[in-house]
Amino acid sequence: MSSPAEIAVERRGGSVVAHVTGEVDMTNAAYLREQLLDSMPNDALTLIIDISDCRYLDSAAIEVLFDLSRRLARRRQELRLVMPPTSPLKRVIELTEVGTAAPVHDSLDSALAQ
Repeated sequence: MSSPAEIAVERRGGSVVAHVTGEVDMTNAAYLREQLLDSMPNDALTLIIDISDCRYLDSAAIEVLFDLSRRLARRRQELRLVMPPTSPLKRVIELTEVGTAAPVHDSLDSALAQ
């Protein structure tokens, strides 16, 4: 049985930071996409998704990341990810080439500084 994903959103200057924890799969990926899109005001420049405490992403979750990147680009906004190098998700992110849609940063400070 999977644990549900939780999301906490905060505003940091021109960025919206979403901290995602738990597991994102086909049962909650659409909800996550909706929450993230609803949290992005037009005046924000960047959506930063911190998946440092996320334990699992399935193909539906990966598709959400690519979709968010496309949608935000149309609005002249950017998607960035935060994932430490020791994350169990590192291989999944590399194999699916998520970095082509959203730069992956080792820390939140790095993502905010770019």
